Amino acid sequence: MPALAFFLLTLQTMTIHHHMQGMAGGTPQIADELSLFNHHFAGWLLVLTGGFACLEESPLQQERRWVRYLWPAPLIFLAFYLLLRSDSEYLRSLAPSHILASPEALQHKLAALLALGIGIIELLRRAGKIEHLGWSYILYAGMVAGGVFLLFHGGHHSDAVHQQHLVMGLTAIAIGAAKALGDLFPKQGWLRFAALPGLLIALGTELVRYWE
Repeated sequence: MPALAFFLLTLQTMTIHHHMQGMAGGTPQIADELSLFNHHFAGWLLVLTGGFACLEESPLQQERRWVRYLWPAPLIFLAFYLLLRSDSEYLRSLAPSHILASPEALQHKLAALLALGIGIIELLRRAGKIEHLGWSYILYAGMVAGGVFLLFHGGHHSDAVHQQHLVMGLTAIAIGAAKALGDLFPKQGWLRFAALPGLLIALGTELVRYWE
């Protein structure tokens, strides 16, 4: 299901944060406009992906086979966007020396690559180019890794930001579980038609409502 790749997309979008700077010498924290935009933009893409996940389980999927290729698109698009625009200080250069200079920026780029890999794998699976069962487990592992990444994402952030990351990480892990269970128990259609899209939309909503 597109939900899986979408979930990773969500995780990656969440990691885009170039969050507010930590308090230095009692200076109040200032929200980073780029970080806010990235979170909100990623959130809307997740909501869109959740909608695509519902369409994939609808009768329309039988009539329009192209529907199955919709969901990886937001994930792949977001991955490229994050690679280029996840950290304001590094917009001018993607040179390794610039990225490696900041552990947080490096985390963001790795998250973007993770989302890109999952999106491409899911697209190839849907196109019938890769069929081995092992690819499914790679996707599940990637989704859970994304959630865990959010739980432990570093950075000098406020308590409010860390709390939001906690909720997002748990939601992302739940998405990975729903995806895995939906694939393992195909007769439980509610997992694919309701639980997975619902969790994706919930995660997208959390990102749209993100604040610093």
